[in-house]
Amino acid sequence: MFRSKLYIAFFLLLAITLVQAGLAIWASGVASYHVERSRVANQMLAEFITLGADKQRLKVWLAQSLLTKDSTVEQRDKYLGQMQQSLAGLNTLLQHDQRLSEHLDDFAAISQQLKSLSILETNVAALEQSLKNKQVRPEHEAQIWRLLIQTFDNLEGLDLKHLIADSIELQRQRSEQAEEKAATALQQVKVLVVVVSLFGVACAVSLALVLSRALYQPVQQLLTGTSALADGQLNYRLPEQGPAEFSMLARSFNLMAAGLERARQQEEDHTRRVELEVAERTAQLRHAVEQLQHAEQQQQRFLADVSHELRTPATAIRGEAEISLRGADKTADFYKDSLLRIAQTSVQLSSRIDDLLMLVRGTQQLQLRPRTLTLGELWQQITALARQLSASQSVQIQCVELPDNAATELLWLDLDKLLQALQIIFDNAVRYSSTGQQVELSVTVAEQCTIRVQDHGIGILPGDLPHVFDRYFRADNARQLRPDGLGIGLSLCQTLVQSQHAKLTVSSDYQQGTCVTVILPLVEEDNACIS
Repeated sequence: MFRSKLYIAFFLLLAITLVQAGLAIWASGVASYHVERSRVANQMLAEFITLGADKQRLKVWLAQSLLTKDSTVEQRDKYLGQMQQSLAGLNTLLQHDQRLSEHLDDFAAISQQLKSLSILETNVAALEQSLKNKQVRPEHEAQIWRLLIQTFDNLEGLDLKHLIADSIELQRQRSEQAEEKAATALQQVKVLVVVVSLFGVACAVSLALVLSRALYQPVQQLLTGTSALADGQLNYRLPEQGPAEFSMLARSFNLMAAGLERARQQEEDHTRRVELEVAERTAQLRHAVEQLQHAEQQQQRFLADVSHELRTPATAIRGEAEISLRGADKTADFYKDSLLRIAQTSVQLSSRIDDLLMLVRGTQQLQLRPRTLTLGELWQQITALARQLSASQSVQIQCVELPDNAATELLWLDLDKLLQALQIIFDNAVRYSSTGQQVELSVTVAEQCTIRVQDHGIGILPGDLPHVFDRYFRADNARQLRPDGLGIGLSLCQTLVQSQHAKLTVSSDYQQGTCVTVILPLVEEDNACIS
């Protein structure tokens, strides 16, 4: 795990730092030790030199005292006191040097110095006693110099001058050795510090290279992944490999990328659905607008047709009335014929108005008076209607005979409304057929009663066939053949048929003819009695 590597690197760097700190403390102690020994040696050398100088000053004082009597006792005591202080300082420094010594050579030199110091203390004490006892002034100069030599250079059989000089020389050698050892120790400490520092730097650089190499590839992959996500490549995934931390990081990145991709896909799906819905709503709105425009055109056409259809009977009635009232009085037969024509035209006008009212009211306010009747009774009424209409037209309606076994079938319907619907069908078949052509009226009975009216007229175009039941719709070929008409016949017929739970269908071949089928449900005898 990369975390373990980080811990190892941290502890290794901490160990190197502690080693460096320990070496620095040790090196500082070694340097301080040698510097302290060098300092002690130099101080001892300085004390020995000071002792020799004070001895010379005291010698000069004695010479002046013997020759001129100008020297004071205070000056002598001062020099003697300084020599005692030097001896005491040397004694202290030698003891301190003895505590700092580690080698036998050092202990031997210190022992020699202690012996010399003991001799010097004895000689200085003897010198002080001798100087205090020198009260008689010598008469000759030779005696003065002999006294000086006896007092300072050959006291108690020892040459004090050579003793101090030997001590100074020995201490100078020891001081040089101490300084040399201190310099050597400092140089070694410096080399050691440099080596340890270089080792620490090498370890730090090595650890940095190892960690950076371990970090570079995962970080680079992460940067590549984030750049890919920023560019919109939400399907980009990182390899889930390597140490556990980077594997978890890659897994988290992949989960985030998958979530973003899923969110974008959902957004795109939502946008697509919204666009489809908008397109659908736009298409519906466009279709509704087209229907409204078409309805407006049909309404305008219907209003024009209604105006024409209603104006024609009204104009005929007015014309008949004006003709009857114009000029001299007419005979009673003339007035009777005129009134008869006015009455017939009024019936036609009333029929047109009733058709319009029925179409407007629809099935909601259609008053039905259903009753039970046999198919034979119904077929008799239908054929009578067909013969009546055929007698007044140039197109014959040919009726087939009803099968004997079907005459007793029962139906539940409003006869007047059904005949009204069939009259519309017969009227259309006759109107749009050529002179001399026949319209075939047939009936079949199975589970239902099927009445077919087949003409051989102008027919209906396939594109117009789905709209034949629309209100106010008239095909172009029908309008060219018969400009009159409101386009409400089949719509009204469908309303009348469907109100009796029957079914109305139209099939046609252009320029071949049209077949209108009315399918009536049969009822059982028990149901008919209950009804």
